[in-house]
Amino acid sequence: MEKHIKYIIMFAVLLIIEILIGRFMHHGFIRDYGGDILIIPLLYTFIRIFWLEDSKTTRLYLPLGLFLFGVCVELLQAVNFIDILEIGRNSTLGIIIGSTCDWKDILCYLAGTVLISGWNYKNLLKRITY
Repeated sequence: MEKHIKYIIMFAVLLIIEILIGRFMHHGFIRDYGGDILIIPLLYTFIRIFWLEDSKTTRLYLPLGLFLFGVCVELLQAVNFIDILEIGRNSTLGIIIGSTCDWKDILCYLAGTVLISGWNYKNLLKRITY
């Protein structure tokens, strides 16, 4: 139950940060890249709310899977997926998927994946040494 609460709190904090970035930051590094870097940790904490198995496989493959998911979303944006499916760009789904492919976003997703992987590695080392 303690892990469950930890991930709920982390998810809530990251979600609030993402909303604040989207609402109040209109340009600059944080607006352009910060939200994209934090999206992988946001998704990771959301999934871990429900998936509490804490194995090496989870810690390794979940961040990798989320990175690949982010890459797939960028590829869908590159082929104008929302236009193909005739999803409105201003609809909720259109906003979530996004309409503009930016290859720098993939680097941001990688940075977010490295953050999560580093956090997992640090926690693993802490368990081994205690």
